[in-house]
Amino acid sequence: MEKQSKVVFRNVGQLYFPQTRVECHYSLTSDHHWSSSDWIGLFEVGWSSVKDYYTYTWALAPEGYTKGTDVNCCALFHCTSSHPCLVPLAISPD
Repeated sequence: MEKQSKVVFRNVGQLYFPQTRVECHYSLTSDHHWSSSDWIGLFEVGWSSVKDYYTYTWALAPEGYTKGTDVNCCALFHCTSSHPCLVPLAISPD
């Protein structure tokens, strides 16, 4: 049986261009366990390691979140790279 993802990114573009605001919308299933070390990273095309991130933001539990429920979230980034390059990756593993 295939295991369902705990994190699902929604409406994610393939590339983002310099001087643009990037909204990264994602959903977390009730199976996700929040950790203070959860983060979402943007990576240059061709990345090969999670250490290759361009920038990141902490993935904090939304205000009013109830443990054990599905939740929709949004992380905001401002792309300042000099070339089109960025692709959202994921929240770090539990």
